[in-house]
Amino acid sequence: QVGFSPLHSASVRGLRPLHAMAKGSLHNLAARSPAVRKAQTAGASKVLRHGSIKVKATNPQEANRFKWVVQDQKYIRRKATPRGGPPFVIEAGERWLDVGANVGFFALSALAQGAASVTCIEAEKGNLSRLRSNLKLNGHGARRARVLRAVVRGRASRSSQVLLLSRKTTRHSVLSVPEASHDGKTQTVPVVTTLRQLLNGRPSEAVKLNIEGAEREVLLSMSSRAWGPHVRKMVVEYSFDVFPTRRDYDGLLRHLRATGWKVFPESVPSWFSGASATWDRRRTLGNDARQIWAFRGAQTAKP
Repeated sequence: QVGFSPLHSASVRGLRPLHAMAKGSLHNLAARSPAVRKAQTAGASKVLRHGSIKVKATNPQEANRFKWVVQDQKYIRRKATPRGGPPFVIEAGERWLDVGANVGFFALSALAQGAASVTCIEAEKGNLSRLRSNLKLNGHGARRARVLRAVVRGRASRSSQVLLLSRKTTRHSVLSVPEASHDGKTQTVPVVTTLRQLLNGRPSEAVKLNIEGAEREVLLSMSSRAWGPHVRKMVVEYSFDVFPTRRDYDGLLRHLRATGWKVFPESVPSWFSGASATWDRRRTLGNDARQIWAFRGAQTAKP
C-alpha cells in the first residue's frame, strides 16, 4: 500500500500494480494503409516494439505517440536542454511521477532506462485499462509501477470530477478538447487530487506532467515548499491550444522561477512574441504543444 495522503472522494486503494518490457523493432502505424487505420479506429490493436519495449496501440494517435515518446525520445534531451541548460535524462534509480500517463509509453520508457519506479496517474478509464495491459505485457509488478485513476487539479474539488472525452484518445481533458465542437461525451472520475498530495504520498525525484491544459493551474498552485525535498527535475507539456496567450505562458514561467525552478523552455515561433501575442493554430498546423524542462537544486548549476 502506497502512503498517499487522503484524496478527495476516494481511497488510494485505486492504486494498482503494473508491469513492463520485451524485445523487438518499431512498427510505425502512421505509415500503414487506410484499411489498417480503419481497423485500429474500430478497436483493433497492433503490437508495436522498440528495443525492450512492447505495447499495444489501438489507433493511429497512439501509434504516433509511441513514435514520439519511445522511439524519438522527445521528452529527453541527452546533450542539453534549450538555451544551454543541463541534459534531461532518465537516471538509474530515480522515482518518477507520471501525471497524464495515457497508455504508459513514457512510464515504460523510463523503466527501460533504469528508473527505480514510476507512479502513473491517468484519468480516462479506457486509457487506464490499456496502461495496465501495456505494463503487464512488459512484466512490471507493483514494486516498480503503480497506477491511480485520478484527475489532478490545482485544488481537489468535487466539481472537478468531469473529464471531457476527445475523439483522440491522447487528448481527453478537464478543460478543453481540440475538436471544434465537443460531442458532449464525458466521464466522471472518482478521485480528484493535487500534485502536492501525490508528492506527499509517494516521494519522487522527477515529474512528467502532460494533462492537456490543466498543467497550468496545477503548477500555479504549487509553492516552493509544496514541492518537498525530493523533486529535482520536471518536464511539462504546455498546451497552447488551451491557453493561447503569451501573457499566460510567461506568467507560468515566472511562477516556476519564483518557486525555485530554473526553466529551459522549448523555442516558440518568432511571431509569438510580446505580452499580447496569441497562439495561431492555423499557422502551427496542429503542433500546439511545447515542452518546458525545469530543474531544482544541484542540477541547476549550469546557466
